Amino acid sequence: MNQLSKLLFGLFFVLAVSVNAQQTQQEILIVGDMHQLPKIVKGAYKPMAKKIIKYKPELIMAEYAKTGDTAAMGEWNGWFKEAYLKHRDTFTYHKDEIKQLMNTPNIELDSLDFKKLQSYYLSIGDQGNTRMYRYYARHGATEKFKPYGNQNPDLTFQVMRKLGLKTVFGVDSHAGYQGYWPAWKRALRAGTTEGKKTFKKVIRKDKWGNIFAGASWSLGRYVNKPKTLDMYYRINSLRFEGFEGEYFKIQQKKWDDRNVNMAKNILEVLSENKVGRSVLIVGAGHAKAVSDELKRLDPNLKVIMYHDL
Repeated sequence: MNQLSKLLFGLFFVLAVSVNAQQTQQEILIVGDMHQLPKIVKGAYKPMAKKIIKYKPELIMAEYAKTGDTAAMGEWNGWFKEAYLKHRDTFTYHKDEIKQLMNTPNIELDSLDFKKLQSYYLSIGDQGNTRMYRYYARHGATEKFKPYGNQNPDLTFQVMRKLGLKTVFGVDSHAGYQGYWPAWKRALRAGTTEGKKTFKKVIRKDKWGNIFAGASWSLGRYVNKPKTLDMYYRINSLRFEGFEGEYFKIQQKKWDDRNVNMAKNILEVLSENKVGRSVLIVGAGHAKAVSDELKRLDPNLKVIMYHDL
């Protein structure tokens, strides 16, 4: 091979690698949610759902326990953990039937079909899909929308059914998380007078921020502003001057570890599902930390925040 041929081959190889990298690069949109909303602004998730749908994601992840993760189930959803363990040992199903239901568009399924999928997902400890198919069994997979002010039916489930997606992926992790709230409360009580004043000032500022944003129907935008996400991150880990000591370190480590584990679970989902665009719907207090961890763990992953859409 002469020198010119080698040069051309090298250029072609570099170009091919570059094009392939662009084609296979994955990106994730991180959306901070507000969990349960007051009745007066219970429709605030609707514009958020429309914005996410316009992004056209191929896969949705949310703050549900990872399938079979009894630690995450037990921390906030003891009833689900108990139901899962009982159902796991008693429920039987036909694999071919479940496979067929999984491969059939939801708009073609009826309430009985959704209940079968709900039972199946409960038997394997899949919290997100158990909840979603229970919702479908009650309300169907139509375009009908009745706001409840909760991120599950109003945001996650609406996006899923309007895009025709079949499976929501739970990525939460509570490994070693037990005891976070007691430590957080003790750390707050042990803070200095100035530290507590700062904390109360931040909480008061956020309260008024929520009120004004709710009145102008821009609650989703307010919550997902970088400053707001940073504020929630600091509130959830008491990252303010005037807080220190044993309980402060315990709660901070548990909070940080949960976000790191959540990021690892997200990357695992993405590695197993070669999609271009994905969305993470997660409590606003987690959004900043998970974003930072994803960038640290996988610099090739393109991370987009809701605020930047």
